[in-house]
Amino acid sequence: MTDRAGELKAAAEAIDPAALQAAKDAIAASCQEYGRWGDLFSSRLECLPDEKLHQFARAFALTLMGQLPTRPGTCPFCIQYGRDRACVGCGYAATHGRCDEEDSAFSVFIEAFQELGRVIYQDTGEISCSAQQARQMLYSCIKASARLALQMEQAIDSASTCDLMQLKADYIRAMVELIPAPLLSQEVALRLQTVKKALGNYW
Repeated sequence: MTDRAGELKAAAEAIDPAALQAAKDAIAASCQEYGRWGDLFSSRLECLPDEKLHQFARAFALTLMGQLPTRPGTCPFCIQYGRDRACVGCGYAATHGRCDEEDSAFSVFIEAFQELGRVIYQDTGEISCSAQQARQMLYSCIKASARLALQMEQAIDSASTCDLMQLKADYIRAMVELIPAPLLSQEVALRLQTVKKALGNYW
């Protein structure tokens, strides 16, 4: 085991079962909520006018991002060491930097993540492919993302803290890859790559 792996293992092992379960419950709830959104997007896509496809792609991307486990309530470290403890003793802070520091792993990730959301929200371009191709891409992304959410919900049930943190990083990466970037601006595609790069140090 490398020094880094040992540090992460020690940090994870210090998490109380109650904090781990609370994080799992919050993540499971967000996965379930996303499943409901996926059903809604699928049904609305069927009768959507062609001129609304770009707007639909933006709404889908932002909804997907909004249901990802990026909040403190989905992190066992924040649950255990946040609030009254003010991060004192937090193994994630010790290994990745405090989340409120500008150059910490989480700050780098969340800044990139928020920038991705901003450029999607502000995107005023037009779809550069046929309406049929756009519909096929959107349908595929919706179905694949709903399937990933269900798989994530099932995977976290028996996960250790270390497993959960890696699952979160992998899940966020896989989900943002399903944002239909070809239907949005080039800047969206660039920001998406920045998010994926930042996830390399998420855990």
